Amino acid sequence: LRARGLAPALALSVVFVFASQRGVAMRRFRALRCAVTEWSFPVRTLVGRHASRQLGAVLGPGARPLVVTDPGLARQPFFKGILQDLDAAGLPPTAFTEVHPNPRDTDVAAGAAAFREAGATGVICIGGGSALDAGKCIAMVAESGLQLAECDYFAASPPLPEGGRLVPCVTVPTTAGTGAEMDSGSMYTDTQAQVKRCAGHTELPVTAVLDPELTVGLPPQLTAWTGMDALVHALEAYFVPAYHPMADGIALEALRRINRHLLAAYTDGTDRVARQEMLVASAMAAVSFQKGLGGVHGLSEPIGAVFDVHHGLTNAILLPHMLRDLGGVIEDKCSDIAHALRLPQVSCGSGLGAVISWVEELNRRMEIPASLGDILPCTTDEQKMLELAQKAADNPTGFTNAVRFNSEDYARVLRAAL
Repeated sequence: LRARGLAPALALSVVFVFASQRGVAMRRFRALRCAVTEWSFPVRTLVGRHASRQLGAVLGPGARPLVVTDPGLARQPFFKGILQDLDAAGLPPTAFTEVHPNPRDTDVAAGAAAFREAGATGVICIGGGSALDAGKCIAMVAESGLQLAECDYFAASPPLPEGGRLVPCVTVPTTAGTGAEMDSGSMYTDTQAQVKRCAGHTELPVTAVLDPELTVGLPPQLTAWTGMDALVHALEAYFVPAYHPMADGIALEALRRINRHLLAAYTDGTDRVARQEMLVASAMAAVSFQKGLGGVHGLSEPIGAVFDVHHGLTNAILLPHMLRDLGGVIEDKCSDIAHALRLPQVSCGSGLGAVISWVEELNRRMEIPASLGDILPCTTDEQKMLELAQKAADNPTGFTNAVRFNSEDYARVLRAAL
């Protein structure tokens, strides 16, 4: 390098860049060739290419699983392959495929009935958040003797009646966003009240299986929507005004991975490194929101319950409007995020501005609309908006918002988003 006339400092820079690029390439190579890794935090978790081939080992001999998914995934070749592999391993599966995009209490009741009729011993749920949440709810009520309404995620878990049991549940995500695979918390729609509720039980035995091969076929649109769901999980968890350094650290690392890999997964769905890293980021974001969530979810969940629109899409649209409304309350934490992600704060004038610009640029590049008016019926009048705002104010998911919102606060954000 000196012979080519390069100054020593510049020569060192060239060597450093070359070494860094080589290091990135080697890390990607190792990630692709590594065997399945197993973690035990916060639940038993298997991670790696073809990890789903180990479902039989996870279940153990003699198991008879109820395999829960939605009608669309039930038609996919990989789903049929999983059923065939289970059968060949002497673990005869029964498929339950009647899960709605926003799972309903009626889906859970039908699934629990199918579990008992088949004489099943455990549940495997495969799919996005809807299938995972429905499957976990089925595992909570199928043999426990509990009613779904008793399994309130936000209350103390009820004791099991004599003879009742919570059946083993294996969660296999096919999207990288909801993080529903990482604990018992499960969203469902109460069809009578037309509100979303969150079920959960601390003793539900959950094992997560993260296999990037199952996400390779996810269309760009769903990659975007679910990826932004994970981003909102990590952001809102970090904003929760509670002392939880472990959750904060996990949230920041989830955001770093999303920043590095979401657009890569969106642009090239066959990029298995990006797919695996997004699965890991989604799982980490879900672990971080054990600390709580915030107003985006507080409002998005009732919108989903009333209009049956995709949860991740609604979150992505609401997020910039909620960030602006929170304003200075989250400035310090946004500065932390901007620093961790190396966002350009100078041009934006603040950490908050940098985070909003980053979110809006992601939405723009992934063709996510800027307004709820683009996805909701045109009949969303003032009365309906006020009803949604009240449901949001009553939604416990939003109680840990950076600032506790009432119905007027939610109505203000909703008007801005429309």
